[in-house]
Formats: sequence, C-alpha cells, structure tokens
Amino acid sequence: MLPTVEDARKTILPFISALKKVPVDTSSALGRVLADAIQAPICLPHWDNASVDGYALRAEDVSQASINTPVSLFLQEEVPAGQTAQKPVEKGTCCRVFTGSPMPPGADAVVMQEDTKVISGGSVLVMECVRPFEYVRFRGEDIQAGKQVIDKGKRLTPFDLGLMSALGITQCQVYEPPKVGVIVTGSECVEAGQPLPPGKIYESNGLLLQSLLVQAGANPCVFPIVSDELKDTTERMDQAIHECDMLITSGGVSVGEHDHIKPAIKALGGTIHLWRMRMKPGKPMVFAQLRGKPVFGLPGNPVSAAVTFVLMVYPALQKMSGCHSWDLPQCVGKLAHAIENQEDRHHFARVRMDEEGLIRLAEGRQASHALGSLILSDGLLGIPEQTRLEAQTEVRVIRWPRLGDF
Repeated sequence: MLPTVEDARKTILPFISALKKVPVDTSSALGRVLADAIQAPICLPHWDNASVDGYALRAEDVSQASINTPVSLFLQEEVPAGQTAQKPVEKGTCCRVFTGSPMPPGADAVVMQEDTKVISGGSVLVMECVRPFEYVRFRGEDIQAGKQVIDKGKRLTPFDLGLMSALGITQCQVYEPPKVGVIVTGSECVEAGQPLPPGKIYESNGLLLQSLLVQAGANPCVFPIVSDELKDTTERMDQAIHECDMLITSGGVSVGEHDHIKPAIKALGGTIHLWRMRMKPGKPMVFAQLRGKPVFGLPGNPVSAAVTFVLMVYPALQKMSGCHSWDLPQCVGKLAHAIENQEDRHHFARVRMDEEGLIRLAEGRQASHALGSLILSDGLLGIPEQTRLEAQTEVRVIRWPRLGDF
C-alpha cells in the first residue's frame, strides 16, 4: 500500500538538516531564522520613568487633592526625556516630567498635566489625587536583564528586530537560507512571452515554485526548461545539485517513456527514498538524495506541484532553514455544504473560507491542471478516502502560505 502524507513526511524529514550559522547585522536579519537564542543584556525599561506628561511627586502629599480642594506644590525643576533630575523630590515639592522622563529620587507617582494648573510664584496646583506608583513605569517591568526573549529557531519578524534594537543588540547568529534549484521539464513547455507553436504550452511551474520558495524564506535558482531527454535531464540535475542545497524538479516523475527524473537520479548515483503517495492531487511525487542533498521530484500539473510543495517541501524547507516549527499554517471553520471523497486516496480539495468561517469548495474544477480554482482558493481541505463530511462539520484547512507566515 502506498504511504500516506504523514508517512511520507516521516520518511522525508529525517534526511533534512539545518544549514550553517552565520552572523548578520540586525538591520538585515528580517525573515532570517535565529540560530542562537537572544538574552536581554539590559532591563526594559532601563530605569523607572513617567508614563504620561505631568508632575512627579510624593503621592501622600496629594492624597486629599480634588478640584475643590487643590494642593499647592513647589515646582523645583523640569526633567525632559533623556535627562535626569538634579534634586530629589521632597515633601511639598514636585518635578515637571514628560512621557519617558526618568523618575526623580523621592517621587513615587505622577499626576497628569490635565489635572494640574501652574500658578505664579513657581507653584503647581494639583487638582486630583494619585495613588502611589500611578503613571510610573518600573525598571524591568517589561523585560528583565538576562531573560531569554527570542528563541532559537524563530524566523525573525519586525517586532523581534524592534526589541533587539531596544536592547542595544546590533548583530545576531542566523542560519543560512537554503539555496533551492528549480528545474522544469517538458518538451511541450515554452517560456511566457515567446511565440506559442502548435502543441506547445506556456510554462508556469517555474515562477509558481520560485514564488513559493521566496515566501518560504529560501533563495530560489530557476534553471532553463529541460526537454524530455534523459541526457538533458541528467546534465541539468548534475549542474543544479552542485550549485544548490536542495533541488526541486517539476514533471517527468510518472511512468511514461518520457519521464526521466527517476532514471536521472539513479544515473547520478542518487538514492530514491519515496515514490508515489496515497493522495490526490500529487500521487507520483519523488523524494531522493543526491550527493547528500534532498531532491523533490514534483508532478508537472501545476495544482499537483503546488499541493505537493505545500504538504511536503514546505516542512522540509522550514527544517533546513533552522526553524523550530515545521507546522503548516492552518485555520478552523465549518463546512457550508457536504463534501464527499469516494476514492481510495486522501483528497486535498481547494476551498474558500468566508468572513463567517464557512468553508466551500473553490469555484471551478478540482482537476490537477486547473489553475482557475487554485487562484480562487484560500487553502486545502484534506478529506480521507471513502469519507463524507456533512455540512456544519468543523474542519481544519491548510492555508496557502503567505508572506509573513514564516
């Protein structure tokens, strides 16, 4: 019996390893995968500071203050953000502060500017009582020095980089992103923009796979289209595996006389670990190793190529990139109508989810060549073989990966 999708992943992932670590400036680390965890070298905030514009004071001095019985305090100095107080706040005095100003010694609260009035003679009328520590941000209340703040294996986001900058970190260790070769096979294929002779089709999988690789954080290298000849296929794969960390091919993985991916792998001394899965679309996918590097032979139909990339290549890429999680992005909803799979293969249907969380089959054909339903879908719904899912069944949809998911 052919392996399931889960069985196939269990076969593939043990052969995948993260690439080497390299140092990078944090200014160029967006989207890279952290190779060493980040510990905070300082506290955030670095010192107690005011959270509003107003006056730092002793809360007990204004415990009875109100609009009808204001309390007068002597204003002894002003502390803009970036400066420190020269005098401690003592009984009956206050200090002008602004959002982010360090708290003066002796002060334990801040009254908002709106609840005060400056009067002649250098005094301030406080017309609202405040509790001790009100409108005060404490040293280390956000992050304590020495705390691990970003885990190894996390793909760095703008928020991660903002935090690192706030901590004064200018460089970090990341994993090298995989360089992935893409080879599209097929004597019938013509590059877009060229004349289209009879019997030919415009090639689409190269750009499709290139774009998916970019979204997955890899560096794609797309090679010219290869004709359905064993010699050409072998030579191009030999070149690509020498230059890249991983190789993806499209087409030529079935059982026809012009399907040369498996023979080329064997001719180059590679080992095939997997061929064909119990799934639709994408049954004839190949996984192999060639010179110690992973090779994914994807089907030539564009939907099959996209589905096998998401289900098989994407988790492998995340592991090779050093990510701590290889899970596929998913969302949960309910079926708007019944869906049935009468076949003996796990079917991954293209579906859409509306704003209310209802899931429907995407418009158009579900065939493996039909790009129309692909672009109208939000993701894939897995339907086990010989299964009927009734309307309102809660299901989990594998979302198409998007920029920012990784």
